Amino acid sequence: MADMLEWDDLKLVLAVARARSVTQAAKQTGLHHSTLFRRMADIETRLGAKLFERQQGDYQPTPSGLAAVETAEKLEDEMAVLARKLAGKDIRPSGVVRLTTTDTLLHGVLATDLAAFCEAYGEITLHVTTDNRFYDLNRHDADVAIRPINHPNENLFGRQIGLIRSVICGSDQYPDPMAGPWITCDETLAHIAAARWRDQNFANQHVALRSNSLLNVARLVDGGGGLAVLPVFLAKAFGNIRILTDPIDGLDNDLWMLIHRDLQTVPRIRAFNDFMFPRLKAHNAVFVGQ
Repeated sequence: MADMLEWDDLKLVLAVARARSVTQAAKQTGLHHSTLFRRMADIETRLGAKLFERQQGDYQPTPSGLAAVETAEKLEDEMAVLARKLAGKDIRPSGVVRLTTTDTLLHGVLATDLAAFCEAYGEITLHVTTDNRFYDLNRHDADVAIRPINHPNENLFGRQIGLIRSVICGSDQYPDPMAGPWITCDETLAHIAAARWRDQNFANQHVALRSNSLLNVARLVDGGGGLAVLPVFLAKAFGNIRILTDPIDGLDNDLWMLIHRDLQTVPRIRAFNDFMFPRLKAHNAVFVGQ
């Protein structure tokens, strides 16, 4: 780097990276928008490197920006440890852990375990984002991902939790998998294997409802709206859903906990990983339908 960054500089870089916006970062740091914009421009000038590119309204870190963000996160943890040492406090993990997962996993399995983690680590704030798209850990969209994926990126530190299996589900109103209206995903989730499988195998049966959320599909089945293909763990999370078939061959998904390799030794990330992974492994029977 052309010039040395100070901690105050790195804090601003980190704020922009986390907020993905100069305006939001300015609010969080207490600076005026124009002041933060000038400060960032000055930092890039001193470094001789561009730290962010604006893409689709978001500020995305460049490779140089990612290097600065990773250094800032490590320093943030070290400064927090130093502050607690000087204050004579126990050294415990603290800060923010940004988790990306699916709404189905949060509803069906994760909520209780995440609450237990927050109770055990009162100095950590957990920021949970549920989205159907996969947040890119290599671009620091999130710190940790708990998601179904069959081929994780090789740059990520991964721990395989288990296998997710899918079944045909109905309710007391629709107990026959060969008779009844269907509930399925809309075009935004057309890439999901379960949606394609239904379209191939039950193309002639009426689709009564479509949704952009698999959690919505499950709720509609629970309400008596029709039949659907659902992950077995999600079906078991609803009182009125009946599992009508054995797990369907060819629809299995691997479930992983994924962390960027550069973050796996950060105390707050390591604490989350060590706490959550054995709890998730304990749910394996639910994921496969046993």
